[in-house]
Amino acid sequence: MAYKKPFYVKMMTDAFQQWSDLERRAGVTLFKNTGYLVFGKDTEEYIISNLESLRLNGIPHQTFSGLEANQRYPRQLKIPSTHKCIYEEMGGILYASRSLLAFQQEFVKLGGTILDNHQVTEIIPGDRVTVVTNRGSFKANNVVIAAGPWAPALCSSIGVDLPFKVKRVESIYWKVDNADAYSSDIFPTTFGIAHGDTFYSIPVDEYPNMVKISSAGGIWTDANNRDTESGPVTVPAVADFISSTFRGVACKPSIIDYCMYTASPDYDPVIDRHPKHKNIVIAAGFTGHGFKLSPVVGKLVAELISKDTPSHDLHPFRVSRFTTPQSSL
Repeated sequence: MAYKKPFYVKMMTDAFQQWSDLERRAGVTLFKNTGYLVFGKDTEEYIISNLESLRLNGIPHQTFSGLEANQRYPRQLKIPSTHKCIYEEMGGILYASRSLLAFQQEFVKLGGTILDNHQVTEIIPGDRVTVVTNRGSFKANNVVIAAGPWAPALCSSIGVDLPFKVKRVESIYWKVDNADAYSSDIFPTTFGIAHGDTFYSIPVDEYPNMVKISSAGGIWTDANNRDTESGPVTVPAVADFISSTFRGVACKPSIIDYCMYTASPDYDPVIDRHPKHKNIVIAAGFTGHGFKLSPVVGKLVAELISKDTPSHDLHPFRVSRFTTPQSSL
């Protein structure tokens, strides 16, 4: 778990159970437990705060030096011997496409209807909210805006200006000399800090003979014009990180994919009702760490719609952090 604020720890505990329940209902594997290794200088703020949060929240973990990490993974790692390493056994890989399909199938089983390729052009508040798309209009007692990079524009159109920005990030895959050494059966996901940047890696799993190693960096963009931007910008930094950290990984990328996330100023999302129109709920601005929480977010949104008491503290996610008048949960 990359974020260890107390409310995220509680939400992730809930999410693990819900992911497990969804796996059981769908009959497919959605999560692979590989372990999660974080490393960097022991003076790095992230290392210090991460370790403190793990201890305060009673999350099982191990700490050891970079030298010991290299001894544990002699075919994969060559990180600086003096680095501090934190290992969590519960980390792993969440299969996004498979998980999305499982969500959709369960939604349909429960009576839902999925309308693909409907571009929302307008939302008209009222006792019944009207959603206008390029293929027709729909009315509903309640509407949830969970539109990712397109959420800021939709929210602005109904009077809520959120200070969110959209970042285009690069998912980069690199060939390895020994796929067995980097198999997800024996090598964990990692998160490293170097030269003021952060990098994550996922072992060989998605593509044969390739690991995914990427930076959290990217470029600010517009959701509708992502693919008109310039080419990749993080490859040199990631290649340098690979050269100093991993063994047997090519320093020339094989595949580069692009994706987007919506960044909030405090790295926390909005999960709240519209300040004026209480039958409109907003769930946006997850800054790249929303998907793993998605079962919990869905539950919270449903509780807001049904006016049930939220099962988690929603005060950190209020609209009123950024706008007035005050939002009421």
